[in-house]
Amino acid sequence: MHLVNLFYDIARQHKKLKGFFYGKAYEKGAGNEAHPLLWLDDPISGGTVGDKIGVLQYICNADILGIPANDNEVADVQAEAFNVGLSIAEKIRTMQSAYSLIDFSFISLRDYYDNNAAGYRFTYTIKAANPVNLCAEYFDPEKQFDTRRPLPDFSVENPDGCAVFRDKNGLPNFKV
Repeated sequence: MHLVNLFYDIARQHKKLKGFFYGKAYEKGAGNEAHPLLWLDDPISGGTVGDKIGVLQYICNADILGIPANDNEVADVQAEAFNVGLSIAEKIRTMQSAYSLIDFSFISLRDYYDNNAAGYRFTYTIKAANPVNLCAEYFDPEKQFDTRRPLPDFSVENPDGCAVFRDKNGLPNFKV
């Protein structure tokens, strides 16, 4: 998804960030992240903007996290994360790309996940043109799904009685 690449490039270029992850929230704090980092949450949600089906709106949750050495450093780590989040919003707003920032919100974080990280979660609302290729032919009215059967059909001489399958390929041969 191009939006993940956008956040990756912004995080890679940001002088304060040392890492980027795109993943599920429950994976945070596993100890394999380089801090400070930008964690882009999966899933990214969205929809259309009003009645304009040609414009999509994406809701992206991004945590900017650092590890304070002690409780006295939490406010400093949060302040730095807040500045990073604001600079990311400004970068998206001013860059020449297919995306434009509609708005954002934020919430502070402390003792966050297993590694007791601190920082800010920013929720960025970004809009972009609908990327569907209107020239492509996505639908075929004649298309049918393949019929799948769990086992191949076997004809038997006596359908109401017993059948011997030892001569049928593909079935196991059991000896009792």
